[in-house]
Amino acid sequence: MTTPLGTDVDVNIAEVQLVSDDMVLSAANTQTSLKTLRTTVTALLNPDGGLYLRKTSPQMTQSYDELTNSLDKAMVSIKQFSDTFQVVVNNLRSLDGEDVKPPAPHNI
Repeated sequence: MTTPLGTDVDVNIAEVQLVSDDMVLSAANTQTSLKTLRTTVTALLNPDGGLYLRKTSPQMTQSYDELTNSLDKAMVSIKQFSDTFQVVVNNLRSLDGEDVKPPAPHNI
């Protein structure tokens, strides 16, 4: 989107909401996929799972858990960042004297 000449601010509240909602939904879907993958990988690395190595599998499981924990934290950060868009819009609205409720926190 380009800013029209001569304007310092161009806010499309519907677009901001759309992007914010998309970020939250994408993060939630990714978290769901990560949970499924964690279960699948853990099962694979256990005895009779398909890729069990007595010494290596526990280390691989631990490494994968660390990876998914890190990715899960990133998804939470994406949700929190989406709130930033809402805060900016709300602050702009309040400058114009509109009474705006703060955005609801995302607890997905």
